[in-house]
Amino acid sequence: MGWGQEAFGAECAAIARALQMSATRNHAVGIVTIFTDAQAAIWRMTSDDPGPGQKCALEARRHIAALRAKEPNVKIEIRWCPSHQGIDGNEVADEWAKLSADERDAHGVEWFTTTNPDGSVSERKFSLPRSFANVKRGFSEQKRADAKDWARKQLARTGNRKYRPREKQKPDPTVAKASKRLASRFYQMKTGHCLTGQYLAWTTRRPNATCWWCQYSIQTREHLFKNCPQWKSQQKALWETVLEKTRKLPGPTRGRSHTNIAELLADERCSQAVL
Repeated sequence: MGWGQEAFGAECAAIARALQMSATRNHAVGIVTIFTDAQAAIWRMTSDDPGPGQKCALEARRHIAALRAKEPNVKIEIRWCPSHQGIDGNEVADEWAKLSADERDAHGVEWFTTTNPDGSVSERKFSLPRSFANVKRGFSEQKRADAKDWARKQLARTGNRKYRPREKQKPDPTVAKASKRLASRFYQMKTGHCLTGQYLAWTTRRPNATCWWCQYSIQTREHLFKNCPQWKSQQKALWETVLEKTRKLPGPTRGRSHTNIAELLADERCSQAVL
């Protein structure tokens, strides 16, 4: 893919290339099944709206049209497969992806080509133009750097510790290894945008914030993690594990009575117990 690209773009391009290969085969094709471990790329293929990956989505549609022009009854499927789970084809694809991300010319990386007015094709000696996804990531990184710089200046000026930025930007490794569904629930809980009575009442999705399990007046993260009788056994297991983990590893010890949920969710030592 060359410089100025993102893995997302490569995943989208791979799907488009697979469809192109199917459309250009000489023999009849009854069914085309493409496997990918990139859920975001699969969703991108469902729409040709402007944004990152639009070029590949449009290419995919052209190849599908060409394929169906040859074989009207062809069945086309794009299926998700889990990554890093020992699936042979996926492991081979990962190895090839590492090679393609290497230096240009080192492993046959393709060059950008253009069609001339006379119909001939010329090869330009530069890689693909910078992708939209790469541009967006650049803006995000700059915004993060500006926010950290502002927080440091506020800390130096006021001495208020709430302006202290995090030492690292890498995600919690324990949560990163969890399934996407479970990790999304964790981060919803961590940011407060979780499906509690308090949040749903605030968004007007429910008429009030009452806990639907025990009818307590307001269902919050604190209530669910500590007091709701519906989850009594889970709460006991959680806090016993948290206490054991935090006693073994450096840092403050976490107990049910003196730990608020924001502190619990921010402490990476407790992530596995929370999950």
